[in-house]
Amino acid sequence: MKCDLPTPLETDIWVAMNRITRIVQAEIGAALKSAGLPPLKWYDLLWSLESQGGRLRPFELGRDTILEQSNLSHLSKRLEAEGLIEIVENNGDRRGKFLQITDKGKALRKRMWAIYGPLLHDQMKAFNAVDGWQSFIAVAQAPDAGNS
Repeated sequence: MKCDLPTPLETDIWVAMNRITRIVQAEIGAALKSAGLPPLKWYDLLWSLESQGGRLRPFELGRDTILEQSNLSHLSKRLEAEGLIEIVENNGDRRGKFLQITDKGKALRKRMWAIYGPLLHDQMKAFNAVDGWQSFIAVAQAPDAGNS
């Protein structure tokens, strides 16, 4: 089986995607903290549940988020303790559980989106240029990227 290596452009795109993701997540996380809101990973879990009908099995949630299974388990317990989700037993299967977002969880997610959404929009505007990936790479390689 032949395995081609990435081109220099593909490598630049990969590095840029990872760098920009880290930078944007850090900026959004700082803004959420500044507003007295929880970390971005809370939003991700709540949004995943809400966008998928409000109720998922843990393994389904794991496929829908970027969280590792062990982190997902700890975070789920934390969000349950805060009343943001419920862990519901499946009646016919003792091992089968569902995670279900509560009204309180939906309200928190909406408050977080009021901060997160506009910041994400501002960050993504930089990549709407006609030259596509070249603009993306240039922003990621800028000396002041992540220092705003």
